[in-house]
Amino acid sequence: MIAFYITAHGYGHAARSLEVIEALQQHHAVTIVSEVPQAFFRRRLGESLKFRPKAFDLGLIQLDSVRGDVSATLAGYQQLMPQSDELILEELAFFRDHDVKMVLVDAPALPLGAARRHAIPGLALTSFGWDYIYEPFARSAAGWSEVCTWFRHYYSQATHLLRYPFAAPIESIGSQEQVPLVSSAGRERRAEIAGLTGAHLDRPWVLVWFHQLDVEPAHLEKLPFEFFTVGSLRWPCCNCHQVGIEFLDLLASCDVVLSKPGFGILSDCLANDKPLVYVPRMDFREALLLEEAIRRYLRQARISQQDLYAGRWQEAILAALRVPRPGESLPVAGAGQIAQRILSFL
Repeated sequence: MIAFYITAHGYGHAARSLEVIEALQQHHAVTIVSEVPQAFFRRRLGESLKFRPKAFDLGLIQLDSVRGDVSATLAGYQQLMPQSDELILEELAFFRDHDVKMVLVDAPALPLGAARRHAIPGLALTSFGWDYIYEPFARSAAGWSEVCTWFRHYYSQATHLLRYPFAAPIESIGSQEQVPLVSSAGRERRAEIAGLTGAHLDRPWVLVWFHQLDVEPAHLEKLPFEFFTVGSLRWPCCNCHQVGIEFLDLLASCDVVLSKPGFGILSDCLANDKPLVYVPRMDFREALLLEEAIRRYLRQARISQQDLYAGRWQEAILAALRVPRPGESLPVAGAGQIAQRILSFL
């Protein structure tokens, strides 16, 4: 059994990990350990899903899909870190009871310490460590230095790091290598979606990829676009729609994506050749690395947070639709290659 520990900070980590899990399961059983809702994984894995709800990091607690709650996150870690010894003992029992042969993380750290104690490989497959994200907070708030040290201690016990492209440095892991991106192309289903929702086929379609966003629907009704949302984000306006189809199929059927800079949505836009309108994030350090990659590899436009919340979207959306394709590209179908590299450590 391989135990794969996945942060519940958004769905991007889970989505890219799912691609690798599907490839791994052709050769070896995998148990997912995460507080991402089980249904998210079951849609892809079906009855083969082995799942254990448990969290070993807090990510960044969110006020909404753009703004984080830094103080609440720190308070959560000040409760979690004193439980470290107890949590490791719990994981050691889990390893013994389920014959766990390897630990993978994206990107909790403490399970790597448990893997070292149990003398099994502990691999990180990720684009950042949480100490990198939290490090700027330590300059202005007491307590964050201890959090960063806690993460570095357990990352340092990893056997190896498999590092995605445009990753943040994880200097505490000595043995590491770069691996390809993982994502898939969706299936274009525009006519079917129009029939289900009444969306106009002759207007640009915009996928709005946020879980929560406080925007006045009246502003959106005035815009010459059809908007599509997923999950809990819903607006009561005639040009805003939800439809129960696979996310990548919806993305492949839209003309442009509006989102924050996220590793998963960047990869999905690359795989499906879609432009991205992105809003900057001031409290999440990885966003600067992702913005650089977005400008390098995607058709894109930047929208300010002020314009995003005010519903002033038209200029940025039209700019992203007009911009020419960049000359550089990256392969994204790396799940099989990554799975084979992981299995080589068994």
